[in-house]
Amino acid sequence: MKKYIPILTAVSLIWMSCADIHDQEKDEISQLMKLLENDVILNTDILNTEGAMDEEYSDGLDIDGGMKTMADTLWPHSGYRLRFGRHITDRERTFTFDVQDDTAYAEMHRSMSGNFYVIAFDSNHTMVDSFVKAFSEEFERRVRFVRTDSSSNRPWRIEGITIGFGGAGNKVRITGLSFYTLNGTDALFNYTADNASEVFIPRNDLPVFNPGDTLRIELTVENDDPVFDMGNINSGERVAMHYGRGRGERARRRLNDAGVFGDVAADDNVFTKLWRTHTIRPNHQARVFNMHYDLIDNATLFISDGGYNTAVWSLPYRIIRP
Repeated sequence: MKKYIPILTAVSLIWMSCADIHDQEKDEISQLMKLLENDVILNTDILNTEGAMDEEYSDGLDIDGGMKTMADTLWPHSGYRLRFGRHITDRERTFTFDVQDDTAYAEMHRSMSGNFYVIAFDSNHTMVDSFVKAFSEEFERRVRFVRTDSSSNRPWRIEGITIGFGGAGNKVRITGLSFYTLNGTDALFNYTADNASEVFIPRNDLPVFNPGDTLRIELTVENDDPVFDMGNINSGERVAMHYGRGRGERARRRLNDAGVFGDVAADDNVFTKLWRTHTIRPNHQARVFNMHYDLIDNATLFISDGGYNTAVWSLPYRIIRP
């Protein structure tokens, strides 16, 4: 009988060691989850307008960040104003982790669903048409963590992220995003679809702007079947930039492909926005915000049974007082 005691002890020790390792992994995953849940650079809340809103609106951010450039019309009647937006009612998230010695990776998958509202008003602010369609969208992003100090209560930090991307359907796509100074020819920041899901942007290399900077933002898109495409009058899709941090601190601005207001060439699938960056609250020297570029095809906006096709890119940025 004595021969079996060391074997049983050894098995017991192995089991305890595996349990300890498993508990340690669970603790690390829990710490990484907290970072993912609480870090503003991963926030997608500003896509939720909680219903129909003016195509260009501001909620808590100074409106000078806009430079509104185009009339908000319901094609083809120039006297109609269009309000639209998502009301998200359900969200689901899944995470896959790869924890290595001093580096960890997370693959984030988010789905959200709800209702998409479109309302048209005439020049007297009387509602003349409206519809609601259910929607469901999927989003993905990768996150890189680095270990800081295993003895601290925050042993990990988020060191880099990829561009967040997603949407619904397979009709429209975003293929590039570039930032320039007002009259610049060399991009300050440039991102392409070829590597958007693979290349990590270090946290310290996120776009940084000062309050009041004037930028030219260009977004390149593709649409397999544009409708109501009137060339340089109105392309077959709408592109908007949502930016801010969430309810009470968010805005939406339209990009144009009409060859005006900074757009170099009409109807070339490169949408442009001249954007003057907003300020930050007086008690902050620097603050992180999010921008989401939202591509919606015209069939989604103007045809009640025209399906729901969108593409979204998400990128955090920092505003720093000089």
